[in-house]
Amino acid sequence: MKTKWIGSLAALVALIILSSLSSAALAAEKSYVFGKSDQRTNISFQSDTDFEVIVGTSVKSSGDVTADFEKETAKVNISVPVASLKTGIDMRDEHMRSPGWLDAAQFPSITFVSSSVKLMSGMSWEVKGMFTMHGVSKEIMTTAEVRQIPADAAIKAGLEPGEWIKVTAPFNVKLSDFGVKIPDMAAAKVNDTWKVTFTGYAVAGE
Repeated sequence: MKTKWIGSLAALVALIILSSLSSAALAAEKSYVFGKSDQRTNISFQSDTDFEVIVGTSVKSSGDVTADFEKETAKVNISVPVASLKTGIDMRDEHMRSPGWLDAAQFPSITFVSSSVKLMSGMSWEVKGMFTMHGVSKEIMTTAEVRQIPADAAIKAGLEPGEWIKVTAPFNVKLSDFGVKIPDMAAAKVNDTWKVTFTGYAVAGE
């Protein structure tokens, strides 16, 4: 009888330990990777003046988010190739990538690396970090919305297998802060401050 009781107690302890390990594994830090396909990135940027509105897009990104949602901690790094930026007019895109503007040959990527990520409420996170464009790095801050997408929901939504997150982050970029000078002939049509929205899906375990 005593042997059975000891055996049952040992089994119970083992079950508790396994449950704790499983819970810890579920709550562990995970890495989510951007750039699974062009369909999983949508970056928009816009310049507004009294004379012209320029709307551009990119569907290219790489990088990752490492997050522990239980501990409310995260870090992120993202890279976008300058050559992927498009405004709908080929000649304008060539100018944008030229040495007089973003200079894609010398500075092929626009990057962001977080220095601080803090949960504000619900799905809203305050994100600070270094934004680098045209060879110049400046700290920016944005409020990002981060949605967790479980594997079963991802399949139903047509995403590739795995757990996903969707990150949406709006922010402004002032060209002159990054050494980009708008030529006098284009000053009336191009705003120095561009409105940018990054929307990207990242998958875990890739």
